[in-house]
Amino acid sequence: MSTNNLKRKARAEEEEDNQPLKKTATLHSDDEDSDDGLQEIVDVDFDFYNPDEIDFHALKKLLTQLFSSDAELINLGDLADILIEENHVGTTVKVDDQQSDPYAILSIINLQQQKCPKKNESLHKAVESILKSQQVGWVVSERFINMPVEVMPPMYAMLQEETKKAVQQNEPYSFEWYMFISKTYKEVNPTVEEDDDEVKKSANNETFYFQSEDEIIAKYAEYQFDYKFTNSEKEQAADSRRAFSDFGIEPSRKLLLVHQSKFDGLVDEISKTCASTAQ
Repeated sequence: MSTNNLKRKARAEEEEDNQPLKKTATLHSDDEDSDDGLQEIVDVDFDFYNPDEIDFHALKKLLTQLFSSDAELINLGDLADILIEENHVGTTVKVDDQQSDPYAILSIINLQQQKCPKKNESLHKAVESILKSQQVGWVVSERFINMPVEVMPPMYAMLQEETKKAVQQNEPYSFEWYMFISKTYKEVNPTVEEDDDEVKKSANNETFYFQSEDEIIAKYAEYQFDYKFTNSEKEQAADSRRAFSDFGIEPSRKLLLVHQSKFDGLVDEISKTCASTAQ
């Protein structure tokens, strides 16, 4: 899979003309057919846009995916509004045009600006109590499962550039810490019958990441901890959770805190590791 023909997300003339800001990448997906061993190359043009009002419901859907069964405890509409209102920082990925739904979002929210939803105030206060006198930025990152990891390097590069530009303009995007919420899982004994005893013994306490770039973020995190869903009973009863349990997977979430001194290195490693090198 390769990324090429990248354009700048925001050209000066686009900003002046108030046109949609976009960046285009072509990703080539090599899929191997299990029957005849043939490879199929699929060209997909991904457009990178600033979050827009038309994205409101799609952003709520992505946030619901991030928070899982706890989503009903949070006013996701407020979070979506913040991402849209502060759209000079942050990027969505679309396939057709600006009017289509985004497949991914990467942005950042300043937790010290008192913009977190009221229903999420307890989380905001908890983070404040841990890092009371320091600025914390929550990096909001979520994408649909079929989106390739190759879209993340340009998105992180744009986020890095946009936050630096915002700081130069005296906007509140200078952070001491960057907070990430990562979707993780651990291997457990499957609930379905298994004939192979080796499969049953394979469960361990190692943490795995649904999104591969999160493994890189974890390497740079100075503080990290797992947390359970508040609606744990609903999570366990969900059809998707039962499907995971049947095959020996226990989904969870991890909170990661990365110091600002390591953020540039994190972005560089995501660019080197997650970007395709194939031409």
